Amino acid sequence: MFYDEMLKPSGLKVTQYSLLNHLRRLGPLTMNELSQAIRLERTTLVRNLKPLEKIGMINIRIENPSHARLVHLTEKGLSTLEMAIPYWNQAQQHLDKILTYEEIRVFKGVLQKLESIG
Repeated sequence: MFYDEMLKPSGLKVTQYSLLNHLRRLGPLTMNELSQAIRLERTTLVRNLKPLEKIGMINIRIENPSHARLVHLTEKGLSTLEMAIPYWNQAQQHLDKILTYEEIRVFKGVLQKLESIG
């Protein structure tokens, strides 16, 4: 995949970059909140979070009294994300060179329609 290849020097895959970036922007979230924010089914989210937790980029803690599992970005996760941002920007710039404004606009429209289905 194009983005995975561009992000390779950072050690992140595009799904991991996206998860870390959402946590950076939105702050600590419960599993349900994160699932809704990124429109990803909860079991798929948990499967994608496990490797990030294992390598110390996120922490998942149970919060009382609700017993909700809260996902936190760690310092290691933040520093890895910051290191990956230039690679992400480079990928975006590359796509801007090969796709026209109209192609990008149509593509985003299709993605919004697909999101509204699920």
